[in-house]
Amino acid sequence: MHRVFTPELPSAEVLDRLVYAAGRAQVARPGIRHLIVVTDPRRVRTVRHACPGFVNNAPAVIVICSDLHRAHEVMGPRGVEVVTRLDSGAAAGYITIAAPTLGIGVCKVTSWTEEVVQSIFGLPDHIRPEVLMAIGIPVANHPKPVKGFHPDVHHDLFGQEWNRTW
Repeated sequence: MHRVFTPELPSAEVLDRLVYAAGRAQVARPGIRHLIVVTDPRRVRTVRHACPGFVNNAPAVIVICSDLHRAHEVMGPRGVEVVTRLDSGAAAGYITIAAPTLGIGVCKVTSWTEEVVQSIFGLPDHIRPEVLMAIGIPVANHPKPVKGFHPDVHHDLFGQEWNRTW
């Protein structure tokens, strides 16, 4: 997670590669995932002001969205409420993995209101924003991210200790 970026916008080629990476992530069915690549400084500034979790100075954003009508049509209610969120998280993960190889930093934005984001990007009601990814070129000697978050790991049953070391 990067929070401090240069003001320089990543090149169109780099953004295309991040979109390509997101497209390689699993998706349950075609036609569900939508990406919005945002480079207009005014729109990015609007996102920064409207989304409390946008605590960085990234010059670009990738918004990962799901088509709820299509998801319901092909997967039913569980597809809408569970599968689309998993698939969007996977796309965000692929962007996160690809970014450093391209000299890019990312910051997943976690605090925002769905209706506000829908309004900013002109999304129809059936297109749900799932993940906002701030994108930019990290500054040299950027602050190091917090390390050491490890999941609680259980063995066979919840509550049984996994005896492996990290």
